Amino acid sequence: MGVLELVFKMKYSLFICALAALATAEVYFEEKFNDDSWEKNWIYSKHPGKEFGKFVRTAGKFYNDEEADKGLQTSEDARFYALSRKFKPFATEGRTWLCN
Repeated sequence: MGVLELVFKMKYSLFICALAALATAEVYFEEKFNDDSWEKNWIYSKHPGKEFGKFVRTAGKFYNDEEADKGLQTSEDARFYALSRKFKPFATEGRTWLCN
């Protein structure tokens, strides 16, 4: 077995392991912002003396599919932005945690 063949097999094995890890991952919270109902679930944060802006649901300037690519975007310059939403508690002890 040559060195190149060994490297290829190692990369292939690593790729298969990565796919298996992704397939077994548990999603604790996911929000796709498919419609305007997000405003019922998310809470705008407030703080005295701060001028908060509003989020808008839009695909922005650059998109592949305008409806499918919509998400939240800030709508005003020079404003503070903060949103929160409740979700089911979960523990990350002994696990890898990824926030995207």
